[in-house]
Order: sequence, then C-alpha cells, then structure tokens
Amino acid sequence: MNRDFSKKGSLSEMKKIIILTLVTLLFSASAALAGKGFPLTLAGVTLGEDVKKFTAYCDMQHASPMPDAPFLNEAHIKPDYVAGIRGGSLTYANCSEIGKVVRIKLKFHDRSQKLFHKLLDKYTDAYGKADSYQGDAFRNVIAWQWNFNEGDEKVTLMLMWSREKELRPGVSIKMTLASMLDKEYECFKEKFEKLEASKGGPTKVKELGDFVPQ
Repeated sequence: MNRDFSKKGSLSEMKKIIILTLVTLLFSASAALAGKGFPLTLAGVTLGEDVKKFTAYCDMQHASPMPDAPFLNEAHIKPDYVAGIRGGSLTYANCSEIGKVVRIKLKFHDRSQKLFHKLLDKYTDAYGKADSYQGDAFRNVIAWQWNFNEGDEKVTLMLMWSREKELRPGVSIKMTLASMLDKEYECFKEKFEKLEASKGGPTKVKELGDFVPQ
C-alpha cells in the first residue's frame, strides 16, 4: 500500500518511528558491548603492564626470544603460582614496547574435558558465544576464541582442550593483546629489513637438492 508522506502528520509519524528505531538499536548495541566487556587481566596478570610486576610468577632467568617470533620474549610460569595451575608462560615485547606483557598462557593440573566445559559455560555467560572455532575437525584439539575491541586496542581470548602431545594435553587459556603484538611485529620487520639490506639483502637458493632429505 502506497502512503502519501507529504502531509505533516504522516511526516511526524515517520520521524517518530525512525527515532524510536535508532534509539532501540543504540541501546541494543550498548547492552551487547557492556555485556562483553574488554578483559585485560587473567589470574593476576594484566596485559600491557610491565613484566617486572609479575617476575615473582615466572622463571625470568631462562626467559628468551621465541624462535618463530623473535620480536617477543617468553618466560615460563611457575607451577601453582595460582592454585590449580601446572604451568604456562608470559610473553612480552622486546622491540617497540619493551617489557610490556603481550600474552599470558595457562595450563591446568586438571586435564579433563569436564573442567574445559565448566570454563566454557562461564566464558559464555560472561561474553556470549565464541566468535570463532579454532580447533580441528577431529576434535583432537577443541578451541574457542572470543575477540574484543576497544578503540585501537584488540584482545583475543582462547579456551582450549587438547589431546595432542605437542600442545601439552589438557585444558589451557591463552589471552593476547593482539594490537600490541601487531605493533611489535611491524617494529621487528622494519629493523630486520634494514639489517638485511645492510648485509647485501637476502641470499637465494642455489641448489634445491640441498633441501631434499636423504
């Protein structure tokens, strides 16, 4: 049915409908964001703070750059610094935000799926359904991830259960200040490229056979 909105009454009615719709959407979005929050602290460790605040929790003597991410250092967490924790790590920046905590990983003594599902229920109550599934199709690794944004800052939170030996089987939590991680990578990339260029640039493969196992 076509309506003539040229009349003042109809226009006024239409404006009211538009305003009510916008207000409803605004409150719905605000409620959703308020429910999800922006987590930064896990088991006493706060992302973005100086790792020196948490040295009592870690084995700092053996902290070292990560082989696959040399722009980050990693220190192993001491067992039972919080009851129930068997280990994990603190990852911190070493390029532009030196010493700032980028990630915390926790592993539990209790390796059961029962604990995993209890934590999953708590996470779902606090933050809603996960944003993505990060595990494998065979459920050898079950991992759910939540993503949080506040201005330019990004945090990812992953809850995982694994039976894979290389991932230390059991229940784990990984929370990352993803925005800082991105900045550290860009910082490292810029410095590495300058260093590489000063040495004449990257070398090229001469013989592919050198890389075929025998």
